[in-house]
Formats: sequence, structure tokens, C-alpha cells
Amino acid sequence: MRQALQILLQLRDEGTLAEFAIGGAVATSFYAPAVSTEDLDVFAFLKPSASGLLVLTPLYERLQALGGRVENEYVVIGTWPVHIRPAYTPLVEEAVTHASSQAFEDLTVRVVIADYLCAIALQTGRPKDYLRVQTLIESGHVQSEILSNLVNKFALIQRWETYVRRYG
Repeated sequence: MRQALQILLQLRDEGTLAEFAIGGAVATSFYAPAVSTEDLDVFAFLKPSASGLLVLTPLYERLQALGGRVENEYVVIGTWPVHIRPAYTPLVEEAVTHASSQAFEDLTVRVVIADYLCAIALQTGRPKDYLRVQTLIESGHVQSEILSNLVNKFALIQRWETYVRRYG
């Protein structure tokens, strides 16, 4: 994973990625016991093209020039499949903006904070996402007031109620 993170940091420094933050299971592992995952989820701000549209082609071309290979929705860097997702909702945009700097080996990377990971998991709403919410809350890294504000702000009350019925 180190190689993948180094290349992502290089892309950020070059300006190919405006900013990014690690999300998903890898981000969760910064706050709670590691869970098995086979990919690295990255939420990114991309630079729009001259037309104002987000075009992934320059990013993928640069990743391939740096040794990555495209496989389905991933770019495999070293041995890690990396799923780069443009910040696709206002919640994810805010999560990237509020990400914290974390140490990974000798690198400093931005990681979505636990409160936002919970809100994103609620928004996604798959069974494994509800389990992620439970894991993060049990880790003690989620601030209930912040999560409550996110649930209200991003209209996740029904998803929160589903979580509470299933796991609360």
C-alpha cells in the first residue's frame, strides 16, 4: 500500500489530484482494529477540464505512466487495487475537506475522520457499512454530537434509525 500512497501523494504534489483522503476500510483501520480489505478507497478532488467537466482520462494516463495498470474500476499500483472516486456527494466533499493528517509508515496521508466515515457508511447503507458504523462507534473515535450533526445536515435520519434498529 505504501507505493500506492506515494504515487497518490506525487499526483497531489504535481496537481493531477487537487486533494484526496483515504476512505473505506483502510481509513477505518486508523481508528479501529483492522478489517480485511483488498483495495484502497480514495475520495479525491479532481481538477476540472477546460470545459468544466471532471475527466478521469488525464489521471488514469498519469497513473499508467507511473506504472499503474487499469483493471475494471481500479488502478492497480504495486499490488494494491486503488479505487479513486471523485468526491461524489456534498457529504464526501466535506469529509475530504475535514480529513486529518495521519502517519502511515514514513508518509503523511489525509484520512477521513471517524465521524465522517460513519456518515458516509450510513449514506451508502449496505449491511457491511452498518457494521462499519458499529465498529467505529465502539472504537471510541466517533463524537456523538458531530455524528448527530452530520446525520441531520445530510438527511440521514432514516439510515440512522435503520442502524439503531439493527445494531443499537
